[in-house]
Amino acid sequence: MVENILIGAQTKGQFHLLYGVEGTQALFTGLATQVIYGGCDADTAEFYSKASGTATTDANQDDPNSHLRQRPLLTVDEVITPQVGNCTIFARYVEAGFATQVVLNARLTRFYEREDWKARLAHSKGAAPLLLERGLELKLQSPVEAASISGEPSPLLDRAAAAVMDKMAVLATDKAGGKVKSDSLNAMKARLQQKRQQPPARLELSA
Repeated sequence: MVENILIGAQTKGQFHLLYGVEGTQALFTGLATQVIYGGCDADTAEFYSKASGTATTDANQDDPNSHLRQRPLLTVDEVITPQVGNCTIFARYVEAGFATQVVLNARLTRFYEREDWKARLAHSKGAAPLLLERGLELKLQSPVEAASISGEPSPLLDRAAAAVMDKMAVLATDKAGGKVKSDSLNAMKARLQQKRQQPPARLELSA
């Protein structure tokens, strides 16, 4: 069974605050695929400029006697402002007798541009938002096995989310000493369904 770990941060410096310089270096070394969005800070851009390696170019292509020179495959400016797309992807591929690194530019699709996410957002458009009080901590007894993201609603994911929201509502009510009533997700959905089934109110005017 293959498991993937997704790690995200705004800058490389945020990893330094958590793991230090050596810990960050060890962490980045173990990441097979890294996606760097344009507009990053100079320190992050300089790191990936060095990680991209070097390229040999001709100083003057019109002069056959000109000397060759080396330059970073990606300069700091090229990492901050990708020449194509909105990000730079570093990917490593390793086999027993072969290893390589691939560096390419791409434009990643935003989640709301995907057809499956459009269907999910449209499905939840009429759902009432649940407001949670700050300072609450929820510890699950066992991990919830989430269903894969698809365009169709997932009964397993809905039941798991409803169970978590019910527990959060109980914790919020207890934390407020009973002075503030917090409804569960199931209660809000039931009220919303009942409201949808009610006929629209009619306004009668009398002379």
